[in-house]
Amino acid sequence: MADIEEMLFSETDGSCAYCGIKDYRVLTIHHIIQLDPKDESYDNKIILCHNCHHLYHEGKGPSQQDLNIIKKRLVCKTLTQQGVNALKEAYRHKLVVASPYLVNHLVELHFLELADFISTYENEKQIIDAIYQLTDKGKQFIEKWDLK
Repeated sequence: MADIEEMLFSETDGSCAYCGIKDYRVLTIHHIIQLDPKDESYDNKIILCHNCHHLYHEGKGPSQQDLNIIKKRLVCKTLTQQGVNALKEAYRHKLVVASPYLVNHLVELHFLELADFISTYENEKQIIDAIYQLTDKGKQFIEKWDLK
């Protein structure tokens, strides 16, 4: 999957997640939860314009709650409804059966991992359906964003 920065700009369609301004020259990556050392994971970053970023740090712009609500919506958009459903199913039952093309992005983010395959095509070169299990990272992600 594309690197994290590319995912972040893609999920906001190249605009500030808060005010919506579309100008790459004024956009920056903001860490939602400020830790030392910084959490560099995809779900801890959001695109803000310099103005909204500055206002956030001054306590005059978007609140922490605002950014969390926006990021949860963006997470669901980026992971797709099928991806979110696969994560929920894996969380509830420890495993999920899915076609790779629907959940490969979750495997690349290390939220799911291939446990076994059910059916293949063309001399077992292409997996049609497979069994995936939730990783610890996937479980933490679901719990963090309350996607259960």
